[in-house]
Amino acid sequence: MDNIDFRYLTTIVFTSIFGVFGIYHLLSFLVLRHKILLYYIILIFGLTVHWSLSLIIDGSFSEQIILIANKTSLTTAMISTFGLLMFTKSYLNISQNNHPTLATIYRVFAIIMICLPGLHILNNIITKIDWLNSSLVLLAAIMALSTALLSLFSGIRLYNAKKFNKYYLYSYSPYLLGSILYIASWFSQKYYNVDTDLVILSTSILVTFQLILFSLLISYKYKSIEDYTIKMQVEANDRLNTEVEKQTEHLQIAKQDLEYKNEELEKVNKLKNKLFSLLTHDVRGPLNNVGTIVSMIESQLEESELKEITKKLKNEVTERISMVNVLLDWSYKQLEGVTLDQQMCDLETVITAIKREFKRAADEKSITIELNISCRDLLIDENMLKVMLRNLLSNAIKFSKKGQKVILSSQIISNRVKISVKDFGLGMNTDWHDASKNNNNHSARVREGTSGEKGTGFGLMITKDFVEMNGGEIICKSEINKGTEFILSFKNSTNEQVKPHI
Repeated sequence: MDNIDFRYLTTIVFTSIFGVFGIYHLLSFLVLRHKILLYYIILIFGLTVHWSLSLIIDGSFSEQIILIANKTSLTTAMISTFGLLMFTKSYLNISQNNHPTLATIYRVFAIIMICLPGLHILNNIITKIDWLNSSLVLLAAIMALSTALLSLFSGIRLYNAKKFNKYYLYSYSPYLLGSILYIASWFSQKYYNVDTDLVILSTSILVTFQLILFSLLISYKYKSIEDYTIKMQVEANDRLNTEVEKQTEHLQIAKQDLEYKNEELEKVNKLKNKLFSLLTHDVRGPLNNVGTIVSMIESQLEESELKEITKKLKNEVTERISMVNVLLDWSYKQLEGVTLDQQMCDLETVITAIKREFKRAADEKSITIELNISCRDLLIDENMLKVMLRNLLSNAIKFSKKGQKVILSSQIISNRVKISVKDFGLGMNTDWHDASKNNNNHSARVREGTSGEKGTGFGLMITKDFVEMNGGEIICKSEINKGTEFILSFKNSTNEQVKPHI
């Protein structure tokens, strides 16, 4: 077999081997998507193309094709060298954070390898300077050898930095020896015309062996990374299970504590319910009886100082009965838990009934109660509505002068049902709600009516809460000595036509 046949045979065989390695790792990269595989693919395909150029350079092709292949060899050499450089950098985990000096050297090498093929191509196309072309080829050979030495130095420098670094150093010997032999044969053939077939064969074998070692190295590293990842996941799961068990134990303790407190709270609520039930029967009842007795005594007395005292006593008892009724109703609802019983309510019927309840109190001060009902239907808790109207009408009468009037009205404005209680008496501060919340002194909240009646402000607070429970809002308009108007505004929850007041 002559030299040409031998060179062709070795080139075809090793080019095929490199190509198979490249395809295998390309498929691996498409699955694993790791950058170290990408750099390894660049290294292998660079070698494959570089070796295959020998088929053209030494083959029976035209001089133009051979010249192009010869010029292209620098580019393919830099591609494979760049692949080795970046593969080493990635495998040894060299970065600006942990090894800034080495990372900078690798960056400079990478820039030179990228620029060299570009300068070489531009020189051959545009300037065509022979000495520059030779210099670039020589620089490419130096960069290839320097990269091999830099990789060796990095392996030694970072031998103990990571577990896998020592394996890289052990497996790197074939490539280093192959690089030295290849560059030596290139110099010998270029400048001394020495037969290098045996050197090329040795280099091809060494590079092939190196590729096998690198492939095994990558596989082993991935296996170890996978084992380490599984170990970390198991440890994380164990920690998570331990934490979940602790939290579960804490939750169980908290649950038991909460159940115990709920039981205690339920006992206290039952006790309070019994207490307010007793108050309802044992306090409110006797107060009503006292009021009735005082009224009977007053009616039997003639005009005298004693009758005036009896009249004041009756007013005091009436006020206390009203306050006790309001407080008991409110407290009982708070203890039992608020449950709304909203139904369609006939406002005319409710307001008329409230007017009758306060007829005697209004007549005593010669106050006229006028009704102006243009809206009759409202979805609301009727019992709560009665409490609201009692509180507002009681205050209106209390703070009105003799001979004045109070207007109760209902109307629809902008799809809102508005119920108004308006008087023309003493007036009040419209920030009553904020003042009541910020002032804990009960005596400071007491106001006197036009006949000396006492007002605590409890009724307004209860009214506001009941309005909000029913999804409404309370609006206060007032001027001192000109009167007060409270407006209860609720959403119109019916599409029925409003029944006009007849």
